[in-house]
Amino acid sequence: MIPELIAILTALLHLAFAGNYGYFRDELYFLACAHHLAWGYPDQPPLVALVALLSAPFHWNLFILRAPVAIAAALNVLVVASLAREVGGKHFARVLAAIAVATLPAYLTLGSVLTTTSFEPLTWSLVALLTLRALRTPTPAAGALLGAAIAFGTYGKYSMLLWVVALALGIACSPQRTLLRSPCALAAFAVAALALAPNLLWQATHGWPFAAVIHADFLDRHSFNNGWQLEYRGFFANTISFSLEQVAFTNPALAPLWILGIVTALRTPALRFIGIAALGTLTVAIALEAKGYYVIGAYGSLLAVGATAFERASESLRAARGIAIAAILATATLVLPLAAPVLPVDTLIAYSSALHLTGNHGTTARLIQPLFAEEFGWQRLAEDVARAYERIPASRRARTAIYADTYADAGAIDRYGPALHLPPAISSQNAYWLWGMRGYDMRSVLAIGASRQRRLFAAYATCTRVGSTFDRYRAVVEGPTPIFFCTRPRMPRAALWRSLRWFGA
Repeated sequence: MIPELIAILTALLHLAFAGNYGYFRDELYFLACAHHLAWGYPDQPPLVALVALLSAPFHWNLFILRAPVAIAAALNVLVVASLAREVGGKHFARVLAAIAVATLPAYLTLGSVLTTTSFEPLTWSLVALLTLRALRTPTPAAGALLGAAIAFGTYGKYSMLLWVVALALGIACSPQRTLLRSPCALAAFAVAALALAPNLLWQATHGWPFAAVIHADFLDRHSFNNGWQLEYRGFFANTISFSLEQVAFTNPALAPLWILGIVTALRTPALRFIGIAALGTLTVAIALEAKGYYVIGAYGSLLAVGATAFERASESLRAARGIAIAAILATATLVLPLAAPVLPVDTLIAYSSALHLTGNHGTTARLIQPLFAEEFGWQRLAEDVARAYERIPASRRARTAIYADTYADAGAIDRYGPALHLPPAISSQNAYWLWGMRGYDMRSVLAIGASRQRRLFAAYATCTRVGSTFDRYRAVVEGPTPIFFCTRPRMPRAALWRSLRWFGA
């Protein structure tokens, strides 16, 4: 019953603070995608848009919007506890695994905001659990269930396919390799392929835009305004950063547990495929110079194996169990305000300052958590744009498009603009570019943003700065955002729109 109680407390924690800040930048984009449901988008599968649509009857309420990810975080606790039992763990292992995934810093964050990564901990753990069960009872029914889980995870985020390939490679290198030639594996492949066919067809008919998104993300690596970087251009620098992030994202007190999980899995023939899959996933991510959180879904499985190994090793040292749980809970409590929105924002800044994470050497203390910073300033942006829009002569205003160079700014206009009598925004990023120019002739645009300023200036002969928008809580991720009034396009309408297009995050 304890893992079930931990799962309930996990959901309640996330739900209690779901509306503490504001919309995350990607959530505004998902709301826009929910108005344009499709089998795919340039940068993501359709699950998050469908989840966002569930909040439509409730006026896109933040609590309702984020409730599914809070539930997913709770379900992951149960799945990982079941994984611990599946690999031979008893009561303590199940409890330890449940506490570990409930308090893992990255999972605390992902359970508090709707992103494409929010369902990864649950889906990766679920696929690992169903793979274990298929190995022990390799029936077509078990394979079909596994295939359905793979499809569901892929509809959340394409990185699920990396995990599936890694698991298959792990099985191929283990004594259970015969499974890959069995009716069970065929059923898994058939169900997953059939379920994913509409999304793959969408990508194919649109020229595989996701590949362009990945390429752009690889090229575009920026630091935050405090100098921190989560990814680097150089392979060795990015490898060091990536490795350190695995410890930071998973809690230093939990790192020994998932490392023990890798070692134990590799030394156990029946579990070797999990260890190989984890190492393979980490190796590929490092080789591709990926962001640290791209492999975060793998840790549920490793913690389940590690908890079971620790349970066996501490059989005669019961005090060590209490010390381990105390250490995990103590560090989780320390990290909690930095991982989940449990404190008022100014209190969080004061807390960060007390930890000497900001406000050192006489500098002004700021909000330093980038994800939280991206939850502020959106309504202010819409209000600042509305003021600039009202200054456009009425005769021209109706023909002037509000153009944002990022989907977040465009999403903010679409979310808050109607109350300010603003028209829907257009944008050249990702799905917004596919949705087009909304009938505007593009002879004049009120343009928001500086991330693609060169392209804007190349497209228009005249671009006059008419305002800016800024929120002090967003300072770590973005300074003042300019607002331009651009006229006299240099090229025909269709060519102009093509020149502004960009796929990436």
